[in-house]
Amino acid sequence: MPAPEAAAARREVTVAILDTGLSPHPWYEDAEWYREQRGEVEEVLDADLDFELDAQAGHGTFIAGVVLRHAPTARLRARRVIGGDGVGDELDVIRALEWLAGWGRADVVNVSVGCHTYDDRPSPVLANAVAALGRRTVVVACAGNTAGDRPFWPAAMKPVIGVAALDGGDRAWFSNHGWWVDACAEGVDVTSTFVRFDGTRPPAGGIDPDRFDGYATWSGTSFAAPVVAGRIAGLAAAEGLGAADAAD
Repeated sequence: MPAPEAAAARREVTVAILDTGLSPHPWYEDAEWYREQRGEVEEVLDADLDFELDAQAGHGTFIAGVVLRHAPTARLRARRVIGGDGVGDELDVIRALEWLAGWGRADVVNVSVGCHTYDDRPSPVLANAVAALGRRTVVVACAGNTAGDRPFWPAAMKPVIGVAALDGGDRAWFSNHGWWVDACAEGVDVTSTFVRFDGTRPPAGGIDPDRFDGYATWSGTSFAAPVVAGRIAGLAAAEGLGAADAAD
């Protein structure tokens, strides 16, 4: 899969990705924005040292590729908020959002993580952290994969664009849905950038089941959200718009 071609942009747009981090990839490893942060955001692929790729390792790298397919000129800024096992906590997300608010240069923030709450109400601390980003920053979040209509946070927050997954023209069977979903995008068999990793399982039938050479196919609302984030960023760059205007 060739890297997306970068068209001339009228303005520089920055997309922040709060996820597992970024692994080196030919699509962006020579970009200035990646070299500036490479060490601090590099993904941990095998945290438990069992010589197998952690279940969610590569998640952030995959999302970065989806964004770049729709916004090739975007500058990405990554913050690690979950591990390769897919586990994180609210505090890490809040700290990342507070850092972005202080930094003040994120046009779009992609959050492909989230959770339900016991009372189906948003965390007030997380809501305050989102609000602190200001109106010029657009937050896009995945709707979740539990096939229900319970609000999934932060996607269900009013200032956030919650994104469900499509399978062709229909809702993907796993995708959450409901009044709080704002947009939908393809989320089944998405192909994007991935890590390079070769596990211990031997080839079978000419196929190595745990070898990855920088690309993969994945399904989930996690990968529908960056389609929307990327389209917003791409439109903002091409038309010289603010992210909020592009989102509208």
